[in-house]
Amino acid sequence: MPRMRVDTSIFIKKPSKIIYQSLCDFNHWQKWSPWLLAEPEAKVDIAPTGEFYQWEGSIVGAGQMRITQTSEANDFLAMDLEFIKPWKSKAKVAFHLEENEQGTTLRWAMDSRLPFYLFWMKKAMEAFVTEDYNRGLGLFKAVMETGKLPSKVTFQGLKKQPAIQYVGIKRRVSIEEIESFMGIDYGRLMPLFHQNWKEIQAGHPFTLYHQWDRVQKKVNYTAAVPLKEIPPALPDDFVKGILPEMAVYSVLHQGPYRYVANAWAAGYMHSRAKQFKPLGKRAPMEVYWNSPKDTEELKLKSEILFPARI
Repeated sequence: MPRMRVDTSIFIKKPSKIIYQSLCDFNHWQKWSPWLLAEPEAKVDIAPTGEFYQWEGSIVGAGQMRITQTSEANDFLAMDLEFIKPWKSKAKVAFHLEENEQGTTLRWAMDSRLPFYLFWMKKAMEAFVTEDYNRGLGLFKAVMETGKLPSKVTFQGLKKQPAIQYVGIKRRVSIEEIESFMGIDYGRLMPLFHQNWKEIQAGHPFTLYHQWDRVQKKVNYTAAVPLKEIPPALPDDFVKGILPEMAVYSVLHQGPYRYVANAWAAGYMHSRAKQFKPLGKRAPMEVYWNSPKDTEELKLKSEILFPARI
């Protein structure tokens, strides 16, 4: 069976003892779990002492986790993880904490094996789980430092998306570069939109994600604005296009944009759980209901639209 290894970390501005106490009690995990965001109503049973829990749901599947080793120095925590659904597998999970004067570096690692028939998915699965762990660490950091969960996901379900004409900028960049390039692209698009195209506005700005390659860490996207008609003169590097009317599965995220990956991950989990049938030939899109320039972070709304078959 192919081995799978995930290891990622984050810095938290809290002493290791406080972080450790929270990690050691599974009663605290529900508040920041990156998976339960996709199914808050999933059944979760936690031992009274907090060292064991099991879960079951139609989206998150079923499994259990138990703390197997602790440390008086608050620097190491080990767990046994067992998945029962959608397929059976086991894993060893560990947290490593290293404190300094400013706070604590928290590492989250997992060693597991894939079922033999999924050997071809090893790199993709490591990429998916790493993303999940990074999302979880980001949420845990926010809860530890502020006491609040800054990411709210709402499932709006299937709806009809009208046809859209758009003008935009298309790129292929690395995942690490996407934030800076999107800032550049919308920095060019939005002034033109407000100065010249406001009267032909046809909705909120959006990004089309043509390809997101987690293994190669590359992204193909188009940053776009929807218009009632295409202007006759455009900059040479701009593209134009038409999206046909189609059914979409809508997931709404509210909170700082750095947490929007929670909505994407939850949507893909709903797809895998057959809550909707994806239309693979169409690119999913991220629609920006408001702007960080005039909206406080916790009220920012981004809608993820997954093309779907009816």
